[in-house]
Amino acid sequence: MDKNKLFLGFVTAALGLFLLISPSTFISFFVIILGVAAVIDGIFILAATRDLIIDPQYKLIVTIRGVMSVLVGLLAVALPKLVAAVAWGAMAYTLAVYLIISVVLQLYTITQLRRNGIMIRQSMIEVATSLVLVLVLFIIPSETIGTLIIRIFGVALLTGGIAMTLIQWKNRPETIIPDSVETVDNTNK
Repeated sequence: MDKNKLFLGFVTAALGLFLLISPSTFISFFVIILGVAAVIDGIFILAATRDLIIDPQYKLIVTIRGVMSVLVGLLAVALPKLVAAVAWGAMAYTLAVYLIISVVLQLYTITQLRRNGIMIRQSMIEVATSLVLVLVLFIIPSETIGTLIIRIFGVALLTGGIAMTLIQWKNRPETIIPDSVETVDNTNK
């Protein structure tokens, strides 16, 4: 029995149950997590990728993207706490628009990086992930569709987590405890 997989099964099932019980709390949590990720991404952009190419246009676009990422991320974390429920939908749409702008800017930087012989695989993965998140952020604030999708996802996670836990429990090693133990001394032969 792999204890890590067993733990992962419990956590996945708990997350699925959380999505089923309180989809609106999950949306709030999701927006805050995306906000924190945007701040971290913005800091990374400003610290690490701004100086990859000497081109002044590249530097300007990367700086704009990094600052925008930090500001929108901070807004995503702070604003919902201040304005409560109304801000969640607005913040989700703001994050979605930010991600669209970020993808457009990222596509420009990808072309510049590629021209200069720098690997772009990580950037392409980031663009694809951002586009998926944009779709999620545009769908989630819709009260009926968003809640339905979150609950379907919750059922899938709950089912998957329970299945993973049961499989790990079923495949655990069986320990056989002997009735008696005899020690054989082979040194006197």
